Amino acid sequence: MKHFYLYIIVLLVFTSCHNTYPEYDNVPKVEFLYAPVVNDSTDNTILFTFMLYDGDGNFGLETKDTVAPYIDTFQQNFYATAYSLQNGDTTQLPYTFSYRIPRLRGENQHKFIKAKVNIDITLAKSVFPYDSVFFTYFVYDRDLQKSNVDTSSIITF
Repeated sequence: MKHFYLYIIVLLVFTSCHNTYPEYDNVPKVEFLYAPVVNDSTDNTILFTFMLYDGDGNFGLETKDTVAPYIDTFQQNFYATAYSLQNGDTTQLPYTFSYRIPRLRGENQHKFIKAKVNIDITLAKSVFPYDSVFFTYFVYDRDLQKSNVDTSSIITF
């Protein structure tokens, strides 16, 4: 009987040490975190931060990704649309922001990605007169799969 309890304890120790990794969908997912603003005399810079989840780890563009399919729409992999908020009314602004987020994993590393992504969005005060904005945004992975569309909090300058 003594050996039976020892066997159970050893079994529990080994099963509790087993690493379990999260499972993420192969279609990327974004989740807004925060966007503080840094002001100077000429610009407002939004430090836009979000979480990125990608189950197959194929996210990001390399410098050499300049031919099909990574042209036109897919030349960038982050897209954001700005909206102003004035007197309770929301208006889509004529600005779209797009960026190339670099490759996060090597070509043959097909592990999931869970990453905090930071993008600095600099807006010249002289051409961007709004005092409160928010963004909707999404990303594309290397398979050209579009993530969910997420919305930032209201950003005040």
